Amino acid sequence: MKTHKKRHQKLLHHCLTQRVLCPTSFSILTNLTDEECQRWLSSNLGEVRHIVTTLGLMLEYQRYRETKNSLAFIQVRRVLTQNLYLWSDAMGAQNIPPEFDTQQLGLMLLAEYDNRLAVLWSIRLKMKIPSTTITVRSKLRLCGAVNQVLTPLLNKSGIN
Repeated sequence: MKTHKKRHQKLLHHCLTQRVLCPTSFSILTNLTDEECQRWLSSNLGEVRHIVTTLGLMLEYQRYRETKNSLAFIQVRRVLTQNLYLWSDAMGAQNIPPEFDTQQLGLMLLAEYDNRLAVLWSIRLKMKIPSTTITVRSKLRLCGAVNQVLTPLLNKSGIN
């Protein structure tokens, strides 16, 4: 059995036996197509955590830029590549709440991009997606920014 199928079966078994799913999450987890399963579950948990953290840093970059917190802004800018912080500027995220940590912000951004993927990865990370939404000036640029982070992972899964 392929790795992504094993992960899907383990995730289903764990979530169903522990009764930790809301109806929406249950629906998403049980209705994954084979392509989605391969694309989204072929990566290990460390890679998922890295992607979500990177997306969260992109939002933190925008938050610090908006609040003019120069020290934190420079620190986050050093962590992100030039390509990513320029894409972060282009998508124009606004109204980023300060009470969430980096991974929660990453899940929020991922939920704006693709809610099904965000729900699946939040289950894997054992985190809740915050109900607060962020404002993005351009959905098209949001897609471009998130794809910059996801492309290496999705290329590894073998699906274009």
